[in-house]
Amino acid sequence: MRFFPLFETSPYLVMKIHLLILVQGLACGLLSSCLTPYPPNPYAPLPGNSPYPGDGSTLTDEDQEDIRNARDEARDQEENTNTPGGQGGENPDTLPQKRDYRVAVPMPGKEGFVFNPFTNRPVDVRGIPPGTLVRDPNDPNTDHKFRVP
Repeated sequence: MRFFPLFETSPYLVMKIHLLILVQGLACGLLSSCLTPYPPNPYAPLPGNSPYPGDGSTLTDEDQEDIRNARDEARDQEENTNTPGGQGGENPDTLPQKRDYRVAVPMPGKEGFVFNPFTNRPVDVRGIPPGTLVRDPNDPNTDHKFRVP
């Protein structure tokens, strides 16, 4: 005794249904494999603007020496201009201690990039006004703050 005598199924019909399900599964798998898993990064650096080595731009020994000299001159100027007690008769003990921050050295040929004065690693400062106090996000020491030149 059959439960549904109106819906007699033949082996041919069952085979067609299984084949249809198989074809649909294969089509879905094929279409989903054609899509990229992740969208492209909208914040990727433009070609030629990477501050990291291996992008085709190299610094010569002369460029590195110029950078060191500029950094040393900036430190000397900063030390000479920031002498304590330089304002008349004010007592330096009563004044709050002002912390002097280092000034980063710009990278030659890379506008908007500077060298971190603590780690000598390049830092992207595009869009940050000069004189702004910044911190390198890749520097683990949070006390290493410097000014944009």
